[in-house]
Amino acid sequence: AVVSTQSRSRYFFLFCQQGPESTGKAAYLTTIFPYMVLISLFFRGVTLPNAWEGIKVFFTPDFKKLLDPVVWMEAGGQIFYSLGVGLGVIICFGSYNPVRNNCSRDATMISLINCGTSLFAGIVVYAILGYREHETGIKVKDTEGGPGLAFISYTTAVATMPLPQLWAAAFFIMMVMLALNSQFAQVEGSITPLRDFKIFQKIRREVLCLIMCCMMYLLGLPMLCRNGLYVFTVFDTYAVPIPLLFVGVFECVALAWFYGIDRFIKDIKYMTGGPPNIYWILCWRFISPAFIVIVLAASCITQIINPAEYTAFVGCIEFPIGNLTGTLNWTTDLAYPTWARVVSAFMVCIPISIIPIVAVMNWKAPIMPIPEISAEPVISTHTITMEAIRDKDEEIPVVIVNNSIENI
Repeated sequence: AVVSTQSRSRYFFLFCQQGPESTGKAAYLTTIFPYMVLISLFFRGVTLPNAWEGIKVFFTPDFKKLLDPVVWMEAGGQIFYSLGVGLGVIICFGSYNPVRNNCSRDATMISLINCGTSLFAGIVVYAILGYREHETGIKVKDTEGGPGLAFISYTTAVATMPLPQLWAAAFFIMMVMLALNSQFAQVEGSITPLRDFKIFQKIRREVLCLIMCCMMYLLGLPMLCRNGLYVFTVFDTYAVPIPLLFVGVFECVALAWFYGIDRFIKDIKYMTGGPPNIYWILCWRFISPAFIVIVLAASCITQIINPAEYTAFVGCIEFPIGNLTGTLNWTTDLAYPTWARVVSAFMVCIPISIIPIVAVMNWKAPIMPIPEISAEPVISTHTITMEAIRDKDEEIPVVIVNNSIENI
């Protein structure tokens, strides 16, 4: 596990050291290959016995779950993480786009593709879980989520399929590709804002990328220990959904109420050529922040009244682990110990506390003026440093025509 993590860190460094130029090329493989595997698993899965019963379970809602605020919090954290909202990833990659890029169209397409892919992947997973129920008798409804779904339930189902070696290899290669693709964005989203600070501009991008990859490698080592899965569960439960939702609230409030919704509408109009739809304006100002605040408040109150639990692996009924009692699906829910709750509280408070600190430090920071909208080509001569493009110190004269850089 340590060797594989070292190899992963090396891959991150090799692909991320040159920025979007190198990660964009790697994305052709890490993005297209998972879709090829999903499509193959879909056609294979739906032809297996009892597959449609599993798909039926997937599309059968449990309306009682809608009354549980923790479910809403986890769903919000998941959609934030999958879309990259609140992580700075979208802002990072968006900064490389031309100024006049149609960001409204891109945001709509990304959201639709992301949700469509999640729905399609769910159909694939539950089709194969339905086949597992046919072969082993383990009900689809008894399947646990989280890492157990990918590395226990799903692999057990794949092992019962014809040519299990082929499907297992394809599945795990797909998982590796998805992890690499996600981590590319995380590394790039961490390096790009750091380079906005003068202290980090003196460090070459390759060196900064190496430092970031080494730090991520060291932070991941505790999750490779014997009880590393429980460390991962604590991170996954507390370090992702709650801070991301808080960041989402602060972003909406800062954008719509402090920066000013009218100013932001003018920015969108300058970039896309037209104002945003009234639906987006209502979401930015009222709907999104109110909904997130309600979900966060209800979730926090629920977790205070009913302490959170984690899923522990106890083994099967015939071969339990240690003195624990085995179960049919090999897992049971146990309450977090006190020390884990204290660590979880720090994990939630540390990223959130940075937001008001930075806000106070930049309270009187000047706001850049909004450019005037003009139908004529915007032509101006500037002298810029190549450091912004290739980390060099050479200066070249350029002409900016409609926000496109050309050499004189």
